[in-house]
Amino acid sequence: MKARKYNKEGVFVSEVELPAALFETGISLGAIYDAVKAENANLRQGTHSTKDRSEVRGGGKKPWAQKGTGRARQGSIRAPHFVGGGIIHGPKPRDYSSNLSRGVKKKAVLSILNKKAEENRISIIEDVEPSSYSTKSIFNILKKMEIAEKGNIGFVVAGENQFLKRSTRNIENLKYVNSKRVVCRDILYNNNLVISESALNELLSQYSKKG
Repeated sequence: MKARKYNKEGVFVSEVELPAALFETGISLGAIYDAVKAENANLRQGTHSTKDRSEVRGGGKKPWAQKGTGRARQGSIRAPHFVGGGIIHGPKPRDYSSNLSRGVKKKAVLSILNKKAEENRISIIEDVEPSSYSTKSIFNILKKMEIAEKGNIGFVVAGENQFLKRSTRNIENLKYVNSKRVVCRDILYNNNLVISESALNELLSQYSKKG
């Protein structure tokens, strides 16, 4: 598989061959599903809570006499069928976290990369290492690459470059992705991936067949 390569200014250089160890491993839709499902579950706080009849305030007094009123007998106005009463089988705080094996995570990342490569949605760029905060300069690079207005973009770089990270923060539809801590959602839900050379090497060392 091939991808377009750009210099750090966003100017097209040539087409390069993507490493086979990453981009010739096939696509497993099942692994992608399992990984994204686990990541979505881990994002849930699980703090939802409703009160049952034992937790609702009030209702200690019998609302009316057991007999003689002509109405159905009632023991508390906090019973579930009363307005303001307790909730039956309502949600309670719980832990939604899900563990994902390293093998499935690795297969999911490789599958997403292969899928993007097959769709020609991967671009390689020389390492961009700004020495100051400049959103405009990063946007101009993407504009020269002619992908700034083609939907969501995942900018995959190696490590945490604070100047680069903060410079991309205010660019609409751009997601900063650290290649050392890849989240499947971040690379799957972006139309295009821009991968720096050092990030590509990092991905190769982590997710290749030999890795």
